[in-house]
Amino acid sequence: MDEIEERRHVVLRNLAAHAGPARGRLCLSLDNAARLAHLAPEVIAAIENGSDCTFSLAVLTRVALFLGLTELGMPHPRPSGME
Repeated sequence: MDEIEERRHVVLRNLAAHAGPARGRLCLSLDNAARLAHLAPEVIAAIENGSDCTFSLAVLTRVALFLGLTELGMPHPRPSGME
């Protein structure tokens, strides 16, 4: 497996765990999140469900950043003193 494909799988796995809660923190419905991200609701739902999808690394990264996550689909660490 090449490096890009491996990274895509890591981002997809992280998004499966963190995209739904991040969307919830933003108070966005599935439809509203999809509309604002210029994606179909089915795309967001597939990413949140961790479906083995064929979305590119660029699309997955775009969704992660849109939801306020890191490029790897992880939540940003809390500032010290806020843990």
